[in-house]
Amino acid sequence: MKLSLSNGSPLYLEIRQSSLRALHGKENLQLGLERAENGRLSAVCRERLVLALQNLLKRKSWQPRVRAICAIAARGVSLRRLSLPASPKEELNRLLNLQIESEFPLPPDALAWGYRRLDAEGALARQDLLVVAVKKEVLEEYSEILSRCGVNPQFTLSALARTSLCDQTSGACALLDIGRKQSELISFENSNPVSIRILNWGGEHITHAIEQSLGVGREEAEKLKIQWDNGRATDGELGKTIHAAILSSLDSLAATIKTNWTGQKLYLTGRSTRYKDMPAQLSQRLGPSIECERLESIPGDGSSAAILGLQKSESPLLLRLKESKGDDAQAGSSSWRSVIHTLFTSKGDDSADRVAPWKWAALAALLAFSSLAFPYVEAFLLKNRLAKQLQVIKRDKARLPVIDRELGFLQHLKNTQPPYIDALSIMSIAAQSGTRIDSLSMNRRGELSLRGSMRGSQQVTEFRSKLIQSGFFSAVSVDEQSPSPDRQKFTVRITAQWKPIPAREHAAIDPTPEELEKMKNRAKEGGQFGPPPGMEMPPGMMPPGAMPPGVPGPKPPSMRPSPSSSMPAEFSRRYGMSMDGKGSIVRSTNPPSSQIKSSEGAIEIRRE
Repeated sequence: MKLSLSNGSPLYLEIRQSSLRALHGKENLQLGLERAENGRLSAVCRERLVLALQNLLKRKSWQPRVRAICAIAARGVSLRRLSLPASPKEELNRLLNLQIESEFPLPPDALAWGYRRLDAEGALARQDLLVVAVKKEVLEEYSEILSRCGVNPQFTLSALARTSLCDQTSGACALLDIGRKQSELISFENSNPVSIRILNWGGEHITHAIEQSLGVGREEAEKLKIQWDNGRATDGELGKTIHAAILSSLDSLAATIKTNWTGQKLYLTGRSTRYKDMPAQLSQRLGPSIECERLESIPGDGSSAAILGLQKSESPLLLRLKESKGDDAQAGSSSWRSVIHTLFTSKGDDSADRVAPWKWAALAALLAFSSLAFPYVEAFLLKNRLAKQLQVIKRDKARLPVIDRELGFLQHLKNTQPPYIDALSIMSIAAQSGTRIDSLSMNRRGELSLRGSMRGSQQVTEFRSKLIQSGFFSAVSVDEQSPSPDRQKFTVRITAQWKPIPAREHAAIDPTPEELEKMKNRAKEGGQFGPPPGMEMPPGMMPPGAMPPGVPGPKPPSMRPSPSSSMPAEFSRRYGMSMDGKGSIVRSTNPPSSQIKSSEGAIEIRRE
């Protein structure tokens, strides 16, 4: 079973005022059209037309939309020959829009129009163009119906399509298509269309003439006319009467043609031209200088001259419903968008649904090949970059042993260094206002010994409790506690033991937010002169910040004596500190002793 991706050949349509003909492959369709008073198709006719076209196309939902070329009748069509200055193709559409706006009664936006060059491109300083225009609403109705059938329509003029059947149109000639109620006459000069006319004469005039001559009904007159066209009529009185009626109607046709055209040759198409003596009789009535020729190439498969002309024409004049990027491709734009558009669309059409099946297959094959070749192309293009990255990785790999040794050394220092700073931080947090440390000693075994003074036994108890609660010390004991002679402070000696490293990982070393706030408040209170917290001010002592009357307050910073630029030699030698030329204190990297003593107290850190 062969799977077809498309519906084969395009759809050819001829739309007349009262009928429609369609040809798709070997299938054809003929339908009558019913119109309302405003000229639009009735709702019943529209639905019947959609159903008939769908049955003709037999299009599946997964198949692409069918491309259709529609030839419309000349009613309401305006044909003009315009002469414009020579200009680049990119400017031609803009100039045409301006010229159409001045030549036609409607603006370009309300028209469906197309053009064709009549002279050789670039031959003269001016260029002649044939412009065909019709009201856009006429084609929009047909386009909507065809879109419902899965068709993408293109519109052209039936009269121009029929000219493809003429052998030559040089000189002054014309083509007459005789319809049922009216005929279309298009005239040429030197192979270029000049004008198009609607003649109020058709095959019904012959039927009416036979009906009047024989006094029969319309249906009987139509049968007699068809028999006469097929050559089966008798030569008796009936035949003479029918022949006379036909000649009488041809007299009126010849008079109408003379009013609208003068030339040397007239081509005849249409169903009514099958009367074998019609070309000769019509030529006799038009004049001996005019030759009439019937186009005999129309087969009996239901096709019309317009549909055969569409099949034969290579580049019909198309009417555009809207501006699109496809117009630039038809104008010859060399941009990359136009090249891609022309490559993947059918004959410059701007619809992606009209892409030929083999082009879809070629595009799919190209995408599949690109997806398979992309990894190899990427590796080839990025080969140099990857080689450089590998060199950098190899160079960094040689440094890994050095980095491992340095990391191990730093981790050893971190794990083995005594936590002197942590212990001091915990004691500073636990200490309250008025606490004084006279001496402090710690060693690597975690033994701590502290001697100092506190304000009362309650402070001693709270200090010990905070050290235990911190989780850093395993044992804290007060070995000695004795009050001073004035009972204002207690001299204490405290010993403690650090916990092992795994046990003190969760110790609370940093102060809590509440403790930080208390330290800030304590620092603020320490900037004023006054008794320690909890003590009342002695009688006669002034409150902090107050000065007796007449006694000047504290001097401003500018009047205070600046620190000496030198430091006593004894102080510098004892504490390993000195002062540079800018007044900054610098501590020596090799202090003279591991024990620092002063008149206020001493802190000693022993390493054993």
